Amino acid sequence: MKLDIDWNHLKKINAGYFKHLYYATYFNFLGLLIFITGTIHSLFPFLFAFTPYRLAKKIVNETEKHFISRD
Repeated sequence: MKLDIDWNHLKKINAGYFKHLYYATYFNFLGLLIFITGTIHSLFPFLFAFTPYRLAKKIVNETEKHFISRD
């Protein structure tokens, strides 16, 4: 696996350090919820039927809304 380093990442997404810290932490928490609800759903299909999908969609939608790439 190639190491993913971009020294201009914050500039490219038009974000400061603390804005990036906030959203990265928030999205990682949602990722943890996706894992937890997805695991529960795999064992009990009647629980959290679309929750993991909705949470993943929320990450994508909010990333596109808050961060504009300058590439």
